Amino acid sequence: MKNKKFIDYRVVKKGDSDYPERLEKIKGAPERLYVRGSLPDPNKKTVSIVGARNCTDYGCTLAKTIARILSMNDVQVISGLAMGIDTSGHIGAIEAEKPTFAVLGCGVDMCFPSHNRNVYDKILDYGGGIIAEVDIGSPPLPHNFPLRNRIISGLSDVVIVVEARDKSGSLITADYALEQGKTIFACPGRIGDSLSRGTNNLIKQGAYILTSADDVLEHLGLIVDGLIPKAEKDIGTLDYFEKLIYDVLLFETLHIDQIVEKVKLPVAKCLNTLMSLELNGFVETVSNNCYRRVVE
Repeated sequence: MKNKKFIDYRVVKKGDSDYPERLEKIKGAPERLYVRGSLPDPNKKTVSIVGARNCTDYGCTLAKTIARILSMNDVQVISGLAMGIDTSGHIGAIEAEKPTFAVLGCGVDMCFPSHNRNVYDKILDYGGGIIAEVDIGSPPLPHNFPLRNRIISGLSDVVIVVEARDKSGSLITADYALEQGKTIFACPGRIGDSLSRGTNNLIKQGAYILTSADDVLEHLGLIVDGLIPKAEKDIGTLDYFEKLIYDVLLFETLHIDQIVEKVKLPVAKCLNTLMSLELNGFVETVSNNCYRRVVE
């Protein structure tokens, strides 16, 4: 166990002026929080993005894109630093160079999983925070994680579940969110896919269907009269592969096979990139596997 005096952290107790107001309102709010970096700004909206550790490429791309768009529109992203969807949510916010917040099931002096150290460090670099209820030096014990899930939902205005099996930690977070009176959005998936069962069941039970970041922004009151926030349409936010595909759609509608031929990328990479462009409002599907630019 590390010597506490050498760890850059602080303890925020229930009743302190900087204890999160959202968290203070929930049943069984933690008596204290250990914090590295900052806590979410109480004057800004917060959304948690959670889902399967062993997620699909589609799920990772979706979580990252949604997180990036929300962050660009000043919405704070919260998750649990787990592999898969959680990590993708954090990375999306980091790509937007905005704060994101990780709630851990171990001490804040530890990075779990250890190979997420780069994400852990970047969370702090971009003004975010590492938060835990358990003491410095506490290992990532199994019973800590359901408890940390109530903090993730408690800090959030909206909980987004991207992919989840029938029984998963993400559904525990959703259960806490329901108990706390929070809004849940779930991404629909293909019938029969194991990673879609949890999210499809949430939708059957009344969760909002997530079709784009606009759904969440509108729910939070950040889209007025149907106008898409300017930040979402900034060409300068496109990464290398998004710009590459966006450019080949300059003059015509193209089938996916034509796009693959022009950009010389694998089909899966092209489809994931097109999904990101579509979620950002840059391209649209016009027929079976045919795409074109969105014209303002």
